[in-house]
Amino acid sequence: MVSTFAAEEAALKTDPRYPFRTDFANANLPWYQPKMLEFPPHHSDRRISGELVSADFIHRTGQFRTKTGELVDFTMPPYGSVNYLNAEADLRDVPLGTFFLFFLNQDAQDGFTRLATMQDQFTMDAGHSFTYRLDEVKLGEGKLLTTKHSLPKKQDDLGKKELIVTKETRVRKGDQQAKLEDLKPGDELLFNITGKTAGNAGRCSDIWIGEETHKLASENQRKKFFDFTKARGIPGWIEKTEGNLVSVTFFSGDAQHFKALAAEFEVGKSVKVCISNDELRTWNPPVDGEGGSILEVHSVPMNSYGCSGLSVVMKVSNMLEGFRKGRCVRVFGPGWKVQDQFYGESLMGYGFGRMLNQELVENVAKEYPEQFPFRTDYSNADISWYQLKPGVKPPTFSEHIVCGELIKADAAARTGQFRMDRTGESVNFTLIPEGTAKYLNAEATLAEIPPGTRCRFSLYQDDKGAFTKASYICDEFTRFASNATTWRIEELRLDEGKLRIAAQLPEVKDYNGDMKRAPDIARSELLIAKETRVWKGDKQITLSDLATGDFVLVNLTGEQANAPSHCTDIWIGEDTHKLVTAQRTKKPAAKK
Repeated sequence: MVSTFAAEEAALKTDPRYPFRTDFANANLPWYQPKMLEFPPHHSDRRISGELVSADFIHRTGQFRTKTGELVDFTMPPYGSVNYLNAEADLRDVPLGTFFLFFLNQDAQDGFTRLATMQDQFTMDAGHSFTYRLDEVKLGEGKLLTTKHSLPKKQDDLGKKELIVTKETRVRKGDQQAKLEDLKPGDELLFNITGKTAGNAGRCSDIWIGEETHKLASENQRKKFFDFTKARGIPGWIEKTEGNLVSVTFFSGDAQHFKALAAEFEVGKSVKVCISNDELRTWNPPVDGEGGSILEVHSVPMNSYGCSGLSVVMKVSNMLEGFRKGRCVRVFGPGWKVQDQFYGESLMGYGFGRMLNQELVENVAKEYPEQFPFRTDYSNADISWYQLKPGVKPPTFSEHIVCGELIKADAAARTGQFRMDRTGESVNFTLIPEGTAKYLNAEATLAEIPPGTRCRFSLYQDDKGAFTKASYICDEFTRFASNATTWRIEELRLDEGKLRIAAQLPEVKDYNGDMKRAPDIARSELLIAKETRVWKGDKQITLSDLATGDFVLVNLTGEQANAPSHCTDIWIGEDTHKLVTAQRTKKPAAKK
């Protein structure tokens, strides 16, 4: 335990190198505030550790759970990065449950949600040239006794470290899967951790044996990310435009190795520049991009998060409307294949001619805020919210969306109460005359939604300015079913009370007319409890009947400080999903 004196001393510590508050000094100063076209300086962040439990690959958002059980949301700004296995990575690359250190800047509401970068244990150790020499193997006790040290720095003993291993611990040596029994005293180890809590040091989820294995793991991850980036174009933001010249500074969370990715970006080389949004999603690169040539290449300071250290000036054939200072672009290098992002990631839908998941389409309230004469959840924070008018259907994006657990409802009066996620605040609401509620993807009265169900509430202000007027209410099943999205079980951890699942879209036609399923769009960890009900067809089954590969939809409880959200019900298979909706609408299920 840190003494009161030590805590006070730390609070009083100042560091003149930083004109803002840091985790270790300047508590009397405000935290750094992110600014347009400015990479956050090093140490401007607040650092919080936790396990990754949810990742939305498309919107570059996620959640992690801290050692004390708090669920924290994060959003990756355009320059935000993931560092995994001592290389840059996409959220898609990271196994759920991995323990990270999250470097967070403040958002506009002063919450620490803007992710500058995140680092796993492997990266934190490898980045400082640390490894762990295996001193003694005690598999019978589930322990490895090690000494932390740095061979390059000739620091032979930086402390003892006891590693906990279980039958689930994955071990690699070279490019092969190994076993715990293959570990030998003298081995140099790096590892990642899972299951870490305030009272538990956690266990090794993965162990890599030997320096060559460590190097290979990083090289493989780096190549994977390079291939991922070259297929989409290197992201950056426009620093300046003049005539038909566009100056762009590129983003990178691994500036040391970025030069290898951008080695072909030389004066005189041809490139293609494509506009993206701040989620780094493009519209239709083969058509919407603009060709150009590189006139200048500059090195820029790298004493900040997200900056690659490289800036280029390009002469383009035509200045597109989106080539504006502060906008993000993706640039395809010389000879790179210019292609669309996959269905769901691209802002330009194809296949059936429309985007089946309405949460993946271009968000016009976010991208074109000037079109809206009121505040939205995505823009225009400096103006007022839309005010409801009797008998008038409220316009799209005028609602304020809040999630919470339904506590009680009066169907006749169209009123109810819910408990907000995280804060636990009880909110009384009224469903407006034009409003609707859905449960299991069918219209419902408020009384038909079971109390304890987590719902999404589209709310408007009452005459006192409180958000108590609801225009739409739906459960999680409805949200995903109405967006043609299902979860696929990837990993069963019933003994830990967890399911790890991936979100997928239905098959769509590509440009060749072939039916294809897009890659997963998200990954999440769901908690289960002994009360969780499981359904297949019209029968209730048990949690032990769940299998890897099952397509499921779920309903949840709300998320509270001392009561994490868990599944109330799990429905297995598309036929079951159709059946429960048909039963709600009193219509027979459609036959295949």
